[in-house]
Amino acid sequence: MATTVEEHNVASDYGAASLGTARWVQFTFIVLALTAFWFFDHLISAVWNIFADPNLNVATGCAALIAVVLGIILYRNSTVYGFVSEAAVELSKVSWPTRKETWNQTIVVVVVSIISAVLIGIFDSVWVHITDLIYGS
Repeated sequence: MATTVEEHNVASDYGAASLGTARWVQFTFIVLALTAFWFFDHLISAVWNIFADPNLNVATGCAALIAVVLGIILYRNSTVYGFVSEAAVELSKVSWPTRKETWNQTIVVVVVSIISAVLIGIFDSVWVHITDLIYGS
């Protein structure tokens, strides 16, 4: 299901209450831009540090500019926007577990981890005694 530019513009015209999955799409692009900002800020500072003393204000400004431009370009690209929109729609279809189900499964994982740790500890102590008998330590 590819999203056309017209559908994208229509979705942008709705109010915040009726956004639905569009808010998650926009949130994804904001997170992408912030991640790009962090990456380019560190990259520019590292490269600048190789050649001279870094001016962190310039490096941060350049990283922010690159991140904003990258975010806008990707947001306006109908292929990328369609892909992210489809991912958001599919995530909205997922039947997420309730808090109680999540808590119960967490307890199961913790108990099984403790049992496994005890069994591995027993095996380890047995093999320590066996190797001590073999090597005569």
